[in-house]
Amino acid sequence: MATEVILPRVDMDMSEGKIAFWYVKNGDLVTKGQTLFDIETDKATMEVEATASGVIDSIDGEIGVTMPVGQVVAWIRAPGEAGATADAEPSPKAAAAMPAQAPTGTAARQEPVAAPKASASPSHGSGLLRATPLARSLARERGIDLNALTGSGPRGRVIADDVPPRGTVTPASIPTRVHLHWWQRGNAAPLLLLHGFGADHASWRPLVQQLPPGQPVLGIDLPNHGKSANQSLRSFEELADAVLQRLDQEGVAGCHLLGHSMGGAVALAIGAAQPQRVLSLTLLAPAGLGTEINGAFIDGLVRADSEAALKATLATLFQDPSALTPAFVSIAFQQLQAPGRQAALAAMASHLMPSGRQAEDLNAALASVQAPVKVIWGLADRIIPHAHSHGLPGQVGLHLLPAVGHLPQLEATTLVARLLMQQVRAGTEG
Repeated sequence: MATEVILPRVDMDMSEGKIAFWYVKNGDLVTKGQTLFDIETDKATMEVEATASGVIDSIDGEIGVTMPVGQVVAWIRAPGEAGATADAEPSPKAAAAMPAQAPTGTAARQEPVAAPKASASPSHGSGLLRATPLARSLARERGIDLNALTGSGPRGRVIADDVPPRGTVTPASIPTRVHLHWWQRGNAAPLLLLHGFGADHASWRPLVQQLPPGQPVLGIDLPNHGKSANQSLRSFEELADAVLQRLDQEGVAGCHLLGHSMGGAVALAIGAAQPQRVLSLTLLAPAGLGTEINGAFIDGLVRADSEAALKATLATLFQDPSALTPAFVSIAFQQLQAPGRQAALAAMASHLMPSGRQAEDLNAALASVQAPVKVIWGLADRIIPHAHSHGLPGQVGLHLLPAVGHLPQLEATTLVARLLMQQVRAGTEG
């Protein structure tokens, strides 16, 4: 018999909430007590655990979208059982009741009980850092990178006792100005994801979900983006230096690079600065190969003062209008509302893209890359014209995608994932 997974009530006065992150996907085998998703309320972010063991089915809870308490967001069914067919309307009984298994959160200052013995998740299971909400809260307060900590809790979880007190941090946990996130760890050389202007590492989530489980993957929030600090940086070389310093701190040597738009230019600058570090290079609609860029788009990002205004700007990213979801707009707007963020982005744009023109030419850097290089561009790109791909060096592979805009990783996710892994294999074999 299938078990409902609902959006639970975590406060007595709570009537709605948002899913901040899913830790599982359809078809995953889960055990009772395993974390399924984070729920975000006005007061805290809390983890919601499985109330039964089985196979996750029919996930219907979109990240960042406000939903009523009691809404069915997924099902847990027995292995081999037919998929659930019930709709995702709120269950009156579930909406009226407190959850049978209360989620753990920053508001409840306690550590969770040990997970069932059947779970064999590593400390970074499914490529995600496993930390209790309290540990995450303390790390934020103390400015400590959780990725630098070793977990002593169940399944290697980072718990509150693992977070050093303020003022007593060790060199390994010294706060950094560039945020790094491991999607998945492993013994092989990792794939490093570098996002575009105005985005962050979380924008890669749909693509990461298409990658094979054994591939180590990490993402970085470039300065002035995501969880990284606002900094005054005037060139792609300076951005590359910031990334390389963070990789040094993390102990990452050789890696495969995937860069989108501005992140593509940063990847090229990394390749020029430390070519021995680049095992393969994949560029999605990269900056730095021509002068034209949609200055109105950049201006719209740094000036947007409402979700409605931002939505009109973000629409130029896509060829398919349906790809621009309310959650995409909401999350992007929240990122831009971080203190000082839009001013920092505006200052960065004034150096990298003055007067709506690209200031740096990285064609020579591209020609000098010795590792396998692949460029992927949407023919419907309205931010950076695909014409910049004309005349690429002969050793560079080029894929021009029809009916795709500036975000191939979102509009052609499966294809991009396949092309990317071809590059990773080529760089590994080479």
